[in-house]
Amino acid sequence: MQLQEQFDEPEINEAANVTDAGNAGPVSIDNAFEIHVRIVDQFSDYAVLGVLLGFIPGEVTILVNEPLSENREVTVYMSAFSFEGQTLYCRPNETRYEVHISIDDIQGAGLRRTPRFPVMIPAELLSPSHEPVAITIRDLSRDGMGIESPILLKAGQPIAIVSGPAFVFAVVRHCQPLPSGLFRAGVEMHHLFEKPPQPPIEPPQPSLPGKLLKRWTAKLLWVRARSRSGSRHEVRRLGGSEVES
Repeated sequence: MQLQEQFDEPEINEAANVTDAGNAGPVSIDNAFEIHVRIVDQFSDYAVLGVLLGFIPGEVTILVNEPLSENREVTVYMSAFSFEGQTLYCRPNETRYEVHISIDDIQGAGLRRTPRFPVMIPAELLSPSHEPVAITIRDLSRDGMGIESPILLKAGQPIAIVSGPAFVFAVVRHCQPLPSGLFRAGVEMHHLFEKPPQPPIEPPQPSLPGKLLKRWTAKLLWVRARSRSGSRHEVRRLGGSEVES
């Protein structure tokens, strides 16, 4: 089952919604995801390197070393993952620049309440305040997922989850301790990206000299085998030359 099937969490703390980035001040670098990205202008192919600071539903904030023009169609690459969007605005952030880019989903982000499906999928949690942490995805539905984590997560906290070919931006909705010492969290998924399928790798074909050598060796072995069954001094022709076994 793929991560497009999202988690159903009926109790959502509306007060934990992320605030509108357009009314907020510059994002603090101390709380950055620190995911290195590459922003490529779709028209000019001009590329700029940056660091992902955070996201709200439908939008990411990236720190770059140079200002970017607004209303440009771009592709954001995160390792093997990517998504398309538009530069919404760009403003100074200390000695660099903070650019806000929309996340243009192909299928949209409709959130519906659907049944949960129990799973056990290993994954990795990325959050602004911790190093990557190994977690387990325990259930999925169209609205999000339930995860088990060794660290406590706060309601409203933005996180990223990587599992196999899938990369997810999500927001924590609740988190409770378990008797095992782990924490069970319900997260709401907002955006999901997948690695593109890789073309099959064909085995290398032997070169022409290699093919000729294999054919010559096979025929030589055949000649020798036939020679042993007849006269020891029988001469056979091989490729225009005489070979004596």
